[in-house]
Parts: sequence; C-alpha cells; structure tokens
Amino acid sequence: MKIKICGLRTPGDASAVNEAMPDYVGFILTEGYKRTVSEETAKLLSKFIDPQIQRVGVFVDDDPSRIKRLIYNGLIDIVQLHGNESDDYINELKSGEGSIIKVFKVDENFDLAKAESSAADMIMFDSGTGSGEKFDWSKIKDCKRPFILAGGLGPGNITEACKDLKGSGLYAVDMSSSVDKGGHKDEDLVIQAVNEAHGINF
Repeated sequence: MKIKICGLRTPGDASAVNEAMPDYVGFILTEGYKRTVSEETAKLLSKFIDPQIQRVGVFVDDDPSRIKRLIYNGLIDIVQLHGNESDDYINELKSGEGSIIKVFKVDENFDLAKAESSAADMIMFDSGTGSGEKFDWSKIKDCKRPFILAGGLGPGNITEACKDLKGSGLYAVDMSSSVDKGGHKDEDLVIQAVNEAHGINF
C-alpha cells in the first residue's frame, strides 16, 4: 500500500519523511490554510527531500496558470485539487506536465459515479479540507477505480481501512495531523505509518 504524508512545513518535517521514505509528500500551496507554505519554503524543503519521494502540491480553487508554472519549474511532481475544480479545469492542467489528483468530499451530497468519471488521473476521498476526521468508508467500498483514502487515518488504523475496503480500488492512504506532534511531523509516528502501509499487500 502506498502512502502520502501531507502538510510539510519545516526542514525537520523533511528530515522525518526522509527517515520513513513514504511514496509521496504534500505541500499546501494555496493561501489561507493551517499548513500553507510559500513557494519559497516549498522550494527549500524540496532540496532536503529524497528525490525518490514524489512531491505533491495541494491547491484549492487556485489559478491554473500558477499551478502550471510550479509544475514546469519542477517544484512539484503531482497536483492535488481540493476545491470545486471542474473537469474543464482539470483538462486545462493536463495539457501540461504532471499527474492530477482530484479530491472528493464524502458527505451527504457525495456522488460516487461523479468521482469515478472524473477527468483526473487519480481520485481521493476525504471527509473535508484537512479535517482529520474519518468518514463512512462503506460509501466508497464499491469504487473500482484506483483511489487514495484520506481523513482520520494514522498509525494503527491503516490496516483496518485496508481490510474494510478490500476488493475496492484502494491504492494509497494520505495523512497529516495524525503524524504531527507540536505542529510538526514526528519522525517516530511517520515511520510507524509508513511501515504499516508498506507492510500491507492485497
């Protein structure tokens, strides 16, 4: 099982992920969020991060031209869209380089068919915008398209999620606050999470 550690902000965070070697790390690059970092900070952190780890830029209804520039300049490898971005918006981004992840909020208005038909290269299911809360996994158990699971995940319940969603398209897990201590990535927690995810094969 692949894993993404999101919300990196400091060189210490970069050091923690280098010790654990997740498959992906995420930078929040749209202004106004708890873990938002500037382009300059993301560029600095990228210098510390092992090149085998893919860098994901997380955006919320941001300017497509800005996102294209960051991909072109090599700051990020993958784009994660966490807002109300349409398929037209996604297709505009796909005209350039980099893969696109579209996040779908699983709530009372959730439409699995819409998520499955998204123009994005990959889809993600979450309970909100970095809420850190778990949602009802049964709502996505029939999704056969490969997807990333987020929301309320951390060391200790990754295996549970994989068992509950066995037979679905679950491809990777994503977490942030559950591997934080004092607002920064805790090396031991990150290592625990990565080891748990990477130890799952089905």
